[in-house]
Amino acid sequence: MIMDLRTIYLMDAALYLMLHAAIWVGLLSYRSRLVAAWSLSGIVSAAGLVFLGMRGVWPDWTLVICGQFLMAAGNFGRQITLRSMLGSIPRLWWWGHGLFNLAYLGAGLVLFLQDAGQWERLVLLFYAFYTLNLIEYVLIGQAMRKKMAVSGAWAIEMAGVAFCVSLGIKTLALLTGWGEVDLYTMAWDQMVVFVGQFVAISLINVGFMQAFVGQIQEERARADKQMLLEQQKSQMLEQHARTTEGLLKEREEIIRQLTLSNKSAGMGALVAGIAHEVNQPLTALMIKTEVIEAMLERMPESTGVHGLGAEIRDDVVRVSNIVRTLRSMFMLGRGKYECIELTALVRDVLLIVEGRRQRQAIQLHAQLDEPVRVLGDVTQLQQVVLNMINNAMDAVSDPSVSAPCITVRCVTEREDVHLTVTDNGVGIDRERQAEIFAMFKTSKAQGMGVGLWLSRSIVESHGGRLGFESDPSHQTTFHLYLPEFKDIQI
Repeated sequence: MIMDLRTIYLMDAALYLMLHAAIWVGLLSYRSRLVAAWSLSGIVSAAGLVFLGMRGVWPDWTLVICGQFLMAAGNFGRQITLRSMLGSIPRLWWWGHGLFNLAYLGAGLVLFLQDAGQWERLVLLFYAFYTLNLIEYVLIGQAMRKKMAVSGAWAIEMAGVAFCVSLGIKTLALLTGWGEVDLYTMAWDQMVVFVGQFVAISLINVGFMQAFVGQIQEERARADKQMLLEQQKSQMLEQHARTTEGLLKEREEIIRQLTLSNKSAGMGALVAGIAHEVNQPLTALMIKTEVIEAMLERMPESTGVHGLGAEIRDDVVRVSNIVRTLRSMFMLGRGKYECIELTALVRDVLLIVEGRRQRQAIQLHAQLDEPVRVLGDVTQLQQVVLNMINNAMDAVSDPSVSAPCITVRCVTEREDVHLTVTDNGVGIDRERQAEIFAMFKTSKAQGMGVGLWLSRSIVESHGGRLGFESDPSHQTTFHLYLPEFKDIQI
């Protein structure tokens, strides 16, 4: 049977062209560089096969230079495309395969120039090179099966096997002298090559399509999974935000309740002073009332009656102020923030502890001339100031303090209101200073251990800060800083 093998070469080129063009058009909607690179590489290989089928029509050098270069470039491009589907291509692979292709093209050109017209060695070099080079498809298919687990990996691996087996048979036939050297002479080894080429070309294109589509599906599945995870994360963050908001509200309520509890716990220490403070003006009122009655009976027009009346009014005002202050301090508040004159608040607290101060003979220096305003909860800030002053009184009540003295000072510093309470008491041990604001830590026999912790929590919730400095056995100063409020005039 006589057959023009040029036609088979051209049919092979047409198969390359049609399959790769069909893939390009079929996968055009994905707008993928991989698809474009694969298709262009196949078209370049098809152009190289056209040169292979045109020996005798075109000069031989066009086949050796143009044809071989186009076929090697197209094959190299397809290998790069498949490798890139596995991830980043190692630098060693680039150098190894690039130099291998260049060495093949250079050797072919040298053989052609040395022995023009003799094709035996050129043909042997051609088949031997591609037998080794196309093992890469087998390796790529195996790597895809391990890493990607896509159906196209098997087709690519089998295509590599078909390429290598058919070309390997041809190479062995040439080495043993059983093969046909002429490109266009029909022989059994030529048919093995063509059958292997048609099978391998079909398999490798099908494999690429399956691998590409499988990779897209995997990416979409990962994207869907990531989106689901992001939605779950968003829901968890929202839930966390709601939980945090609830916890913050609970914290504010706990602080409010602890404020009231701490006040109640300190009531025992204040009852005696309050009773004494209220009892004195009431007793004075009784005596002065009796005197007035007696004077009115004996000397109805006595001018002294008017003076006693003024004193009675002063005592009544004093009792009224004490009751008003106590009522505001121990009233169940709702945590409402309002503009507060801090100096007036400190004076009210000092009025409450006045009885204790007198009984303990404590000297008090109050520098509260400058009116300063803050924004906050009256009840909570009263508790903070009361706690600071009570702690100072506790410090100077030690028998080792000969002349107990407390200084209260309130000034404006930049954008803050600065309140200091200084005592000349025994100070705070250096070992305790680190945990002075810790909860349930106290050196008092009847203390709850929440006073300073609660005070700091209240101050921080008002945007301020509470600190101290202490010199053991000498003095202690507590510093309260709160943002000054200037927008509303009282």
